[in-house]
Order: sequence, then structure tokens, then C-alpha cells
Amino acid sequence: MSSGKIDKEMESSDEQGILIRDLRVIAGQRTLLENVSVSFCQHEITLVVGPSGVGKSILMRSIAGLLPRNVDGPNEGISVSGEIKIDGRSAVAGDAGVVFQSFALFDELSPAGNIQYAVSSAGKRARDVNARELLETLNVPANVPTSRLSGGQRQRLAIARTLAANPSAILYDEPTSGLDPMTGQQVANLIRETHQQFSNTSVIVTHDYVTVLPIADRVFLLDPDARCLQEVPRDEWSELPNRLAPLAKVDFDSQHQSNRMSLGNKLVGLVQRFFQSTADVAFAAITTLVSVLPLWRKPILGLRFFAHYARMVFGPTACVYLMASGLISGFVTTYFTFQFLPYADYTRPLLVEDLLVALGFAMFRIFVPVLSCVLIAARCGAAVTSDIGGRQFGSQLDAMKSFGTQPDRYLLTPVLWSFLIGTPLLTWLAFWTARLTSLVTFTFANPQLGADFWMLHYHRGMDVPGYVWWRGTGWLLAKLLVSAFGIAAIAYRIGRQPKYSTTDVSRAVTRTILWATLFALAVHFAFAFFEFEGIVPGSRPEDLAR
Repeated sequence: MSSGKIDKEMESSDEQGILIRDLRVIAGQRTLLENVSVSFCQHEITLVVGPSGVGKSILMRSIAGLLPRNVDGPNEGISVSGEIKIDGRSAVAGDAGVVFQSFALFDELSPAGNIQYAVSSAGKRARDVNARELLETLNVPANVPTSRLSGGQRQRLAIARTLAANPSAILYDEPTSGLDPMTGQQVANLIRETHQQFSNTSVIVTHDYVTVLPIADRVFLLDPDARCLQEVPRDEWSELPNRLAPLAKVDFDSQHQSNRMSLGNKLVGLVQRFFQSTADVAFAAITTLVSVLPLWRKPILGLRFFAHYARMVFGPTACVYLMASGLISGFVTTYFTFQFLPYADYTRPLLVEDLLVALGFAMFRIFVPVLSCVLIAARCGAAVTSDIGGRQFGSQLDAMKSFGTQPDRYLLTPVLWSFLIGTPLLTWLAFWTARLTSLVTFTFANPQLGADFWMLHYHRGMDVPGYVWWRGTGWLLAKLLVSAFGIAAIAYRIGRQPKYSTTDVSRAVTRTILWATLFALAVHFAFAFFEFEGIVPGSRPEDLAR
């Protein structure tokens, strides 16, 4: 379709609808679209069909503003250039709402909470609707948890959430894929009724077009061979199966050919990926530092996500977990230290005071902090990666972008603060549990000395006259915060990477446990060179604590 014809169409519709001009999309080594110029008119349902894997979802993400339109800024191996306008304005994230194939609902929120999220994200542009009334209109039960809704109910909730944000256009990604004919027909009818009631520009992207074809006003074919969008006249819609069959074969052949790359091209690709990964790591480090600042346009959303990750990182179960580790470590270190002294009858009276001083120092400055950070990295890091990975796999991160909320701002910042607050708190709980366990264990094992003797010597290497804080608290807090920051960044970044199956999520959790644990150990190892500088063999325990 020529640019002149497009301009005339847009002028005739008062610049309402979606205008695409000179769009070019490259994914890896493949050019999916080349200089495409089309328009999708308001008050119409436009169907974009094509074989699987030809770039329909990438086209949808480009229209929705989920991919940067910049030839020099590839995103996940995808480069998009050209002009996209919605209702006469350059399209940005939030202008077009997306009903994702996986629905991308927030299961931690209620159905009404999902709609309220869209309203809060959209701000003044949001539709003035009551969440429960909208749910009732689309026949979604408000008193059933989101995770327990049926497939049809989740589909309707996804549509209701998108409508609540009042976008200029609604994009449907494979809305009937995997549904039985009856359910698919119900979804098609729902799309038509929603379009008639709210008069949005509606675009359906699908390869399963049979069910939704009757409700379409226009049909475009994404041709992977010609790398363009071709409008199919209504009198040729019955020929769609014949036109799609050879395109699917062409697409398969092109993918097969792209896999037969020369060794030289593969080596060049490896080198490029290495330097790209290095640059990505440096960029991620900088953006993570900046993300410590809670730059939330909608503070209520940021605080809501912070509460979610705070419960995950230092909620009741995490506290019990770290207290259990403190109980075990307090008992083991105290009991076995005094139980298995060589020549105990002679050495215990001579060493018991110094051993208590050393025990208090080691528990406070070394043993409990290291153990706590390792356990936090394993448990809390894995939990956050699983959560973020699930959001990535379920398109929730794209859904956030489609509502105009950036995941790095509204997820990474709460994750960072949850670990920065939770790691010192959990370590403090673990130490005080270990300390109490050590007191009880020592008192039962040495009733003749009693609790006062333990209290006097256990803290002797830590007490600083005139100060509330124990000696070395600054060093302890510093290494805990550095560990917390690194664990949070690793957990989030690994979870944020593309996920194509639940297996990818599981592998991401395993990688987080490995790298976050190694990072925590490396931090404590590095701090030891400076924290205990000047210690010489033969120093008294109270000197070691200085």
C-alpha cells in the first residue's frame, strides 16, 4: 500500500487508528519486514495472519511500544526502525493495550486488583469505571483468586484489564490459540462485543484465523517471502488456506538455511555476543545502581511491589529459616567447642574465658554473617529469580510495559530494597538466636559457671565502652549490604533474561543459587583482607576483635 493512500485514509478518519510507515524489522540474521507502510483504521477489527514464526508477535510488540524503534539499539537480537503513530501521535508504551496469549495476569492480585493496577498505571487517561462493575459486565467472578480462574475467565479478565487503561488501540495476540472451537467462538464474540461497545481500534494477530475471520473488517497477510503486509480483499478470504500453505514452507526453509551457517560466521557471532555481553553487564551494573533510587511515577504501585518482595525476602518463613540456622550454629559451635577440648579437665579452666571471647567474636563477625548470606542467596535469591522468571515467561513484564510501567523501575527497585533491608535484619535474627542458644547450651553444660560468666566473657571482645554498637558493626553492615546488593542484582538479572519454557525458569533458579552464593562468599573473603588487617598469630581474642 502506498504512502499516499495511507495518508488519505488517515485524513479521512481524522487521524484516528494506527499508521505504520517504512517499518523495518530484523531478528537475528533474518529480515522479517522491509519498508512496510500500512494503516489500521479505527472502528474496525483488523486481522493480521501468517504462519507461525514469521514475526507477527514482534510486529504486535513494535506497535505496542514494547520494542525500541531504533536501528542502532537491538533488543534481544531484534532491531526495529520506522514510524508508528496511534491516533496521530508517535506511539509509546501505553498507547496500545495488549491482550496477551498467556493473558499475563498478576496472580498475586485479585481480579479487581488487576483492573486497579491498569487504572493506577494509566493515570488520568484511565477509563472512569468501577472495577467490580467492569468484571460483572464481562462475566468475571470478583471473589475468586486470579490464579483459580478458568481459561475463559482469565481471557475476559485480561480484556477487562486492558479496557480499564483506556488505550487508543487494543492488540490481541493469538486470542483463540489452543482453544476448542466452542470456546474460541465465545472469545471471538467477546472481542466483537467489546469492540462495538468501546469503539477502540482493534488488531488481532493470529495464525489460527478461522474462528475470528467472521468478525474481521479487514485482513492483512504477513508474507515472510516478500517481507511485507499484504491486504487480502474480502472476496479472496476463502483462499487464505491456499495462500498460507506455501508461506509456511518458505518460512521453514529459510529457518533451516539460516541454521547452516559457515564456521567463520559462527565464530564472528560468538565474538560479537562476547562483546555485547560485556557491554550488557556494564550497562546492567550502572542501571542497577541507579535503580536503588525509588523513582516511581506511581508510588502506590512501587510500594505494592515492595510489599510483595519484602514478604518474599524477609517474611515470616524467611525469619524462621534464618532463626533455625542460628539455633543450629549456636548449639554446634558452643557444645562441640567445649565438649571436645583435649585434656578437658586441665585445659577448660585455663581456656574457657578466652574461648568464649573468641566464640563471640567469630559468631558476630564471621560465622553467622557468612552462613546467613549464603542461606539468603540460596533461598531468597532463588525465590526472586523464580518470581521474575515466571513473570518473564508469562509475559507479565511486557504487560507492565504495555501499561506504561517500566519493570526495572517497579520491580528491580523493590527487589534491591527488600534485600538491603532484609539481609541485615535476617542476619541480626540469626545472630541473636545463635547467641541465645549459645547461652543456654553453655549454662547447661557448665552450671557451676552460670549465665553471668558467659555474659561477661562472650561480649568482652565486642563491647566498646561508651558506645551502643559492638566493635566491628560498621564492617559487618558494609559487607552485608554489599552482599545484599549483589544477590538482589544477580537474582533479578538472571530472572529477567528471556524464558521460553518452565525449564528455562528452573535453570535460572539453579544459576542464581550458584552465582549468588559464590558472590556472597567472595564478598566476605575480600572484606577479610581489610577488616582484619594487622592481625598477627598469637594475638589475644580481644585484640582480634578490634
